[in-house]
Amino acid sequence: MQMVRRSTVIYVAIFVALIFWAYFVQTDTRRVDGVSMLPTLEGGDLVVIQSVPISDIHVGNIIVYNGLCSTGGESVVHRVVNITSAGLITKGDNNPRTDQASGIASRPITQNCLEGEVVFVIPYVELLAYYVDLYNLPQWYNYIPSLLILLVVIISTLLQPAEKEKEEPEPETATGRKSG
Repeated sequence: MQMVRRSTVIYVAIFVALIFWAYFVQTDTRRVDGVSMLPTLEGGDLVVIQSVPISDIHVGNIIVYNGLCSTGGESVVHRVVNITSAGLITKGDNNPRTDQASGIASRPITQNCLEGEVVFVIPYVELLAYYVDLYNLPQWYNYIPSLLILLVVIISTLLQPAEKEKEEPEPETATGRKSG
């Protein structure tokens, strides 16, 4: 029982630390909208991005670029599929053509367009934020699911029946008698 509680507390602590790191340390996050990055990213995922020089980006990295290069004027979260002398060529995992060929990006991605590289993803955490924005609900609604999940984990851990610890046999002495 003690081991189950300890491991649950560790998992909860790691989750809380990741959320804290994502929001307060890195400070640069984006909510994924749409289906262009399926199956890697889904709508409602929160991506944490880190500013990096374009020279640190490699083919296969997922990046975020801003409205200076996107034709829609919004940030785009896509994968780098090629690197040319003009900049980065990007594509959504679920898209048949590159962003530059399909008109999502107006040109190859350059340093002034690069917001950063995706360093990790927290699945579905931003889905509620989407609905809060959509229906103009108070912003504190965003924290309700996280608190409910945390409460369920803590309560279920505390209410689990205690397991009987197996008693270990007492060690025998050199004379063959049990000590004690």
